[in-house]
Amino acid sequence: MYRLFCNDINKIRNLNLCRNFRPFRAANHSQFHTSVANVADKIVYRVLKFGLASSVVGGLGYFGYSNDLLPLFFKIPLEQADEDSFDSMDDLAVVILNSRKDYPRKAVELLRSVLPEGVNLYYSVKKSNNEGVMVMVCKGMRKKYFPLANLSDDSALDGIKNELQLFFKPISQEVYILNNERVPEYVSYKDFKSRVVDLATQDSPIILQMFEDSCFLCFLIRPFINSVNKHLISIEHPIRIKRLNVELNDFPKGCPVTRATPTFVLFNGQKNGVKWEEFKPQDFVRKLSEVGSLSDDSKAYLTELCEKISERFALFGKLAHWLSESQRLQDLMLKRYSPEYELSNDEDMYSRSINILMDIDMKKSDNLEENLVNLKNEIESAEKDCIAIAEMLAQEILESEQSPEQC
Repeated sequence: MYRLFCNDINKIRNLNLCRNFRPFRAANHSQFHTSVANVADKIVYRVLKFGLASSVVGGLGYFGYSNDLLPLFFKIPLEQADEDSFDSMDDLAVVILNSRKDYPRKAVELLRSVLPEGVNLYYSVKKSNNEGVMVMVCKGMRKKYFPLANLSDDSALDGIKNELQLFFKPISQEVYILNNERVPEYVSYKDFKSRVVDLATQDSPIILQMFEDSCFLCFLIRPFINSVNKHLISIEHPIRIKRLNVELNDFPKGCPVTRATPTFVLFNGQKNGVKWEEFKPQDFVRKLSEVGSLSDDSKAYLTELCEKISERFALFGKLAHWLSESQRLQDLMLKRYSPEYELSNDEDMYSRSINILMDIDMKKSDNLEENLVNLKNEIESAEKDCIAIAEMLAQEILESEQSPEQC
């Protein structure tokens, strides 16, 4: 090997290229041999180093690509959606990928071409069992999902375009039938500017409560907010409370976006409202007292109201218990006459009672003091009904045991 290598060196020297091969310029044979060995070692070292580096980089690249940890050769031309963007922005379309390598560039461009003006397009990576890429559209508290697989078909593209146009059309509640002097004024998407933004001033601010009928905390504090509003009116305070149901209304212009309820927003003459971080009753009272410069008497009264919310919670749970027990006994009676009738388990029955009571309660206009009295009366009535049904069931069982032939 050494001899062959020397022959190659001699050929290079004969071609007058040895001046560029400086490592082999040696004074004697021994120095030449050492220089050649050093060069060979360096070549082998560099080859091994390059091979090892290539293997490591290639291995990491394959691992990253397979596990969706590294970007692809192209950058996804969309901004990635995160919690902050979702919680603070409205009119969203989010392309949901199982992994970054699944990004359907052509389908997304077709989607972009049919999105209504003003809709923000994002992407998100989320492992799911769904086949193919989906797009989630959001307006207000509403969501809807569309598959992107068939957008290359003109009829499917036109169909999704029409659905998107319909989805992003704002919805507004008819609130005139809800308003009365006993409760804070209800406002809607349509009249929000005239009833909130235009009326609120520095001297007469408006506190907007954004709520949902299905929100348990919104339900729990409903009569409490009515009592607070009644108190502000009684002391002739300039602050007024108004309500916006975000299940039945999209977010109006000038209203902050929120994905959590209840949310309170202060409007004081500025273009946009200021969202309060406070939503628990005690925190709400503290913030209201600070903004409204309430007297010590008012603070004491509102603090006392906060303490009564736990009593409402306990009474409501007791009422739901008696109603579910009453329903369970009625089901047992039905089962006696219709053996095929399926009985619900206790947990489902209790949850159903909770939902029914919440739905009824959210339509009421009583304040907290009145509500506590009403709940106690309803519990007493439900308890009596339950006892009466139990006695009827027991009587039927006794009669059937005495007359087996009638069973």
